[in-house]
Amino acid sequence: MGKKKSAGAVDWTAPHPPAWGAINAAGVAASTACVGYLADAPLYTGAGVGTAGALAAVAVGIRRHYSRGHKVFRAASWLAAGGWASWAMYTGPWSSWLPFTTLTAGTVLGWGAAAAYAQYEAEAPARRAEAEAQARRDAAGGEWEERLARVCGVTGCQVIAIEEWEEGAGYTVEIALPVGGTTVDMISQRAAALRADLRLPLGCGLEITTGVDHGTVLIRVSTRNSIVEEFPYPDDISPSTINDTLEIGRFKDASPVRASLRFHCGLIIGQPEGGKTNLLNVINTGLMRCRDTLVWHIDITGAGISLPWLRAWAREGTADKPAVDWTAPTAEEAELMLRVALEIIAMRKKSYQDLMYSVDDDKVPVSPEIPEIIIMADEVASLPPRITELLSDVIGTGRASAVRVVSCALRGTRDMVTPQMREMTRLRIAMRVSDDSEYQHIFSEPRGIQKDDAPVQGSGFVEIDGERPRPFKAFRIKPSRILAISQTVAAYRPTLDPVSRMNIESARYYNERWHRTLPLLFPNIRLSPAAQKIVDSAPPAPVPNQPTGPAQGNTPNSTGIDMDALFPLGKGMTPPPTPAPPSTSPPPAPQPTAEEPPPPTPVTNADREERQKFAHVLDDAMWHLTDTNTTHLPLPQPPTLGPIPATATEITDPTQRRALELIDAAGAAGLGVSALERALKAEPDHGRDRSTLHRWLPRWAAYGHVVRVDRGGTQVVYVTPRHYRG
Repeated sequence: MGKKKSAGAVDWTAPHPPAWGAINAAGVAASTACVGYLADAPLYTGAGVGTAGALAAVAVGIRRHYSRGHKVFRAASWLAAGGWASWAMYTGPWSSWLPFTTLTAGTVLGWGAAAAYAQYEAEAPARRAEAEAQARRDAAGGEWEERLARVCGVTGCQVIAIEEWEEGAGYTVEIALPVGGTTVDMISQRAAALRADLRLPLGCGLEITTGVDHGTVLIRVSTRNSIVEEFPYPDDISPSTINDTLEIGRFKDASPVRASLRFHCGLIIGQPEGGKTNLLNVINTGLMRCRDTLVWHIDITGAGISLPWLRAWAREGTADKPAVDWTAPTAEEAELMLRVALEIIAMRKKSYQDLMYSVDDDKVPVSPEIPEIIIMADEVASLPPRITELLSDVIGTGRASAVRVVSCALRGTRDMVTPQMREMTRLRIAMRVSDDSEYQHIFSEPRGIQKDDAPVQGSGFVEIDGERPRPFKAFRIKPSRILAISQTVAAYRPTLDPVSRMNIESARYYNERWHRTLPLLFPNIRLSPAAQKIVDSAPPAPVPNQPTGPAQGNTPNSTGIDMDALFPLGKGMTPPPTPAPPSTSPPPAPQPTAEEPPPPTPVTNADREERQKFAHVLDDAMWHLTDTNTTHLPLPQPPTLGPIPATATEITDPTQRRALELIDAAGAAGLGVSALERALKAEPDHGRDRSTLHRWLPRWAAYGHVVRVDRGGTQVVYVTPRHYRG
């Protein structure tokens, strides 16, 4: 049983770094010089001591397996110290300042050299590993040059570099093509043959793209199928800006997929179970983090892209604001949203000219005060043609006004993705599909794309700003994470700028958006106190274009939210007037002609939904937002529509009063635009053209003076409330 060491005892067996060799040698040399000088010892005594120390250092180094350099340094330190000791014994160690000054300088020099050498030794394993890797790269480079000649028939290629991926899932080969017109396409056309020649595992493949110039090619080789791995959405959900890119997933080489929606529109396709909905939620997350972006949703197939983001506000009550600023669960609400968006585009272009001049740009700069609007439209193939056309108009005109669109479809075929959606988008994503041919209509360079490179749910191909499409895997985000993010981002969601609300009709419908849509999104479901207050605060606005029965007591802003205080409405605009008491004795008027349609019959909700697909759409130049059906909200009781204004003081124009009298005189049969035009022109003092009537009738329908009745197809008549039989 060995002795226990006492506290503070010196451990003579502890290893000493190389720098201690210089210190030990200097101490021994100084002692030898002083003692030898006093004892008048022979001069070779110092040299002998140094030689003995050098031999001992070598012996210890051999025993402890020091490196060759380490042993040489220690031996050199002892020999130098022995030589100094002999010199100091000859001159006298304290005869002047020179002996000990030189000893001190030599010790410091030895210390520094030893430290530098220790660092060099520490880096030796890394140098050896790099040398071995370089040797492998050189060998692999030779193999690639030979492979390109054998498989692609391209000789004279030179491998510039081979870089291993950080995640160890593959490597990238940079190759200089030979002179004489060799192109990257000549290599990419043989991608499948190269993959077979490399004997890559299933799920692994090649990405062949242009390098720094057209004479350089990059070949990304995946040796591990990282596409099958799941990548959770990153933990960082700090506030961001739409001016930055959105990180939506990982490429096969583990590099991030970064997409920009500041100026570009997006197009996404993907079959069911392909991961499209998850990708939309990932993009939603990136947009919700932006302090300068409002997100609007269009999804008339169930509002699946909106419901998870509204839960924190509308159901749980844990968020002060909804993450989604507006959602359209019906075709009517979608049409209203897009027409409001077009008005915002026009208003911003005119009103922000000075601001654009101040920043020397022809596009509106975005900020939390002037947020960008991103409209995400899911299942665009299910939208009626009139709404698809409006969506295309927003895509084509909204870039300068900071209004952009992300369109989504189940397939990439022409019947689901219009040419406008494809040609006007710079971000194109195709999730997992069943047929390679669907890539042909989506991507600008579909050659070499194979669905086998994106075989699992959540994987796909992405084309960014015209670059060659690359396979990627989208981040995975789950409902619980969406709920937590919705609560976090509520603190810094922006609000619509006042300029975008200068049109009173647009502002009115925007203010009342949640009053119309919440009962549709959460039918018979308990809402949070804040959401329920909006629903219960006031009756909805009059319903244009659809007879739902009379509406009572409406005001321009009846949602219960004091949005007018936050967003002033335009000057010179007045709210709808208060209806006057009904008239009891309508004046005589011409009866409807034989060509007029028969009296209206009761219409079911199913009939209305079918007829909405063929609803009459007014010319955009004559369109007013009040000519849009905005809701199917069930009312608690039949309200009362406003009367015809035969005695109403708010309508003073004789022709308008006469037109309303003619509609009332037609009874339940009503009058269409053509019949009303003929009747007015028959009276010299009241003749008006169709465009004028197209402006009047929708406004009167919104104010409750008339009711629009769809007779199927494009047959539309207007009746007064007291003759309405809906």
